[in-house]
Amino acid sequence: MAKFLVVHPNLDIYGGGERVCHHIIKSLAAHDQQVELIAFDFDLKSYRDFMGEKLPDEVNVHMLGKREIIEAEPPLSMYKRRRNIIRLLNKFKATAEYDYTFSTQTLSAFETTLFSKAKKNIAYVHFPEIPYVYEHSKLTKRLYHWLYKSLLERHINELDLVFVNSNYTKAMTQKYWSKYGVKDPIVAYPPVEEPFWSNRPLNERINRLVYVGRFIPQKRHEILKQIAEAYPKLQFVSAGLLRDSEQAWFEGFQKDLPVNYKLKPNLNEAELVKLLQDSTIYCHLMEGEHFGIAPMEALAAGCITLVHNSGGAGDFIPEDYRWSTIDDLKEKIAKVSDTASFLAEWNRKRMVLQSKILVLKPRNFEDEIWANVEKVMEHT
Repeated sequence: MAKFLVVHPNLDIYGGGERVCHHIIKSLAAHDQQVELIAFDFDLKSYRDFMGEKLPDEVNVHMLGKREIIEAEPPLSMYKRRRNIIRLLNKFKATAEYDYTFSTQTLSAFETTLFSKAKKNIAYVHFPEIPYVYEHSKLTKRLYHWLYKSLLERHINELDLVFVNSNYTKAMTQKYWSKYGVKDPIVAYPPVEEPFWSNRPLNERINRLVYVGRFIPQKRHEILKQIAEAYPKLQFVSAGLLRDSEQAWFEGFQKDLPVNYKLKPNLNEAELVKLLQDSTIYCHLMEGEHFGIAPMEALAAGCITLVHNSGGAGDFIPEDYRWSTIDDLKEKIAKVSDTASFLAEWNRKRMVLQSKILVLKPRNFEDEIWANVEKVMEHT
């Protein structure tokens, strides 16, 4: 039995990345490995409500304190936060004992602080965010991020096993990090929880379009607000996590909503499952989504699923169900919302798609993780 240190600083966001972390922990624990989890403070009851189950009892949780303790004022606030968290991690590292690190959030320059004490280091990379932002920024921002990026790249060759969430992320990871010695990434698609899966026919559902994403401006809920006005006979719903920090934006956003557009913040898993399984259409509004667990949950739930023609969702969503512009999206919504005429076509397509996404079953994900981790352990 080995001891794994799972590193997931922000475990209170409750999205697809947190489900990945949860199932990685389950995979390790199911194979009799000792698991230590390090994160900022999070509420275990809220965690259980979101996941639908609690952390395995044998997991030892180390809470670093509230995230506010690492916040810093400008100038150079990013580097000051990094300094503050490294102080916390060095204090933890001084007495901690572990054989392997497993980073499950977004690989950042501070996590490498923990690498030197481990026999091997493993990461689940949702996206190589730091080099991507650097490459696509203007000169002043690139100058600001250069050192931060370099601090990560200095240690990137210490990773012995890298998982990614899609072929899109794999290509990006190879593009930015292969020159630093990162091993060939292994695609392990994020899992879709068992309660989401459904074969309920469209004609037994409400003629309703759903989008799931955190209630923050970057998730582009305003597109649904705009489109709802064009389709008064179709119901529209935005669902997602709403944090206190976004309450002011949310209060402004919910003013003057179309009568056929509803907002449902902070649904628990059972409520989200029911919403998807009672609806006919799911539309994902983000461009370049690295994978996007929400559209996969909708597809498993039997919704006609539309996604932007970019990012990782194309591994599963056919081109006919991808959109490129708002006008393109409106045309696709018009076509698929006429369920009477579209029903036969979708029933044929759904059987193929739901067979294809069986790889997203949680047990398949956990088995894929363990099979590759075990190989690394054998060569330690």
